[in-house]
Amino acid sequence: MQIRTLVTGPFQTNTYLICGGDQHKAIIVDPGEEADRLKQELEIHDLQLGAILATHAHLDHVSAVSELQRWSKAPFCLPSGEREVLRWLPEASRFFGVPECAEPQVDLWLHPDLVNLSEVLAQDQLGFLEIGVHASPGHSPGGVCYQIGEHWFVGDTLFKGSVGRVDLPGGDWQTLQESLRALLTLPDNTPIYPGHGPQSTIGLERVSNPFLQEINGQYTTRA
Repeated sequence: MQIRTLVTGPFQTNTYLICGGDQHKAIIVDPGEEADRLKQELEIHDLQLGAILATHAHLDHVSAVSELQRWSKAPFCLPSGEREVLRWLPEASRFFGVPECAEPQVDLWLHPDLVNLSEVLAQDQLGFLEIGVHASPGHSPGGVCYQIGEHWFVGDTLFKGSVGRVDLPGGDWQTLQESLRALLTLPDNTPIYPGHGPQSTIGLERVSNPFLQEINGQYTTRA
């Protein structure tokens, strides 16, 4: 599996371009902005976009979706708990003082009980990657993490040295804490790919992330 990280837009969102068994097919996670740059990256590496995934619907994670859909015809998948957040996009654009983000058309609303994208998408669309879906609400009401092998794409649930903000509509600290507790049950060597900032591991965050200290004390380190 190959993972390319592109930092996009004024919010410096990590957009992940991932390809697996089919070296000519890729998926994209959280296309925050700069659609032309993302298209160019796909073309440079001779990759066909099979699916567009978002961990949640905040504008800095979906602003490039509409253009990528138009260009590639790839389906856009979003957790169903993000419907209201998606509707808030025009207001969010005004709130943050950025150009208005067009509300993308969602092709597949991911049901909260869905655990594997292969249940709703063909393997060739997924680049023959096995992609697990794990609910991680709190930063937003319906946010998810995507798991590909041992790699976890955690959106804005967890960052290196920090956690997602909860002061936007639909955010809730108690709910986010439960999502963080679930992540803390993963093995220490689990790589995490956050929505902003550098990559980390569960083990590093367990011992060094100040926001996890109270939660951290409730768990022992796992191999």
